[in-house]
Amino acid sequence: MTNQERTKILEMVAEGSLTVEQADQLLERLGVQSQISAEKQPYKSENTSEFAMFTKEQLAALGVYEVDEGYIKALQEAGLRDLTVKQLISLKNYEVEADDVRALREVGFTDLTVEHLIALKNYEVDAEYMRALREMGFTDLTVKQLIALKNYEVDADDIKVMRAAGFTDLTVEQLIALKELGE
Repeated sequence: MTNQERTKILEMVAEGSLTVEQADQLLERLGVQSQISAEKQPYKSENTSEFAMFTKEQLAALGVYEVDEGYIKALQEAGLRDLTVKQLISLKNYEVEADDVRALREVGFTDLTVEHLIALKNYEVDAEYMRALREMGFTDLTVKQLIALKNYEVDADDIKVMRAAGFTDLTVEQLIALKELGE
């Protein structure tokens, strides 16, 4: 299998055309497993209590998706522990990095799931955007609300303008509705 074919499959996962399981099955059928060196040893860490031992099949899948020891360690150091192979692959496919996780935690989002992290990355909701909204008093926003605000391009500057116009104590839904009216 060529890198171009592998990339196409990964793009299909990113677009939602294929699930991770379907992609794994497709890659396996196309012979990726035979290309992985049989000499690879099970993944181990100095701190084995934090790392699971991966099977050869799991190592092969991680290798195909370019999930390496450094990536796993960085995620763990950022606070993500006990991740499954599927979660590791998903985070890598959506380009969620340890720095993203750390930044979100620093802004107060400490209980985000893998699905939340991927959704926030996919919709380009980053820690800076969250921090600006928090500074405007929006401290209890859900992931769904953050994504909705980002989709409608509501930012801290919009909130300042609306407040200056006399609109205070607005809900997320009201912010979005006013933004839509202003366009």
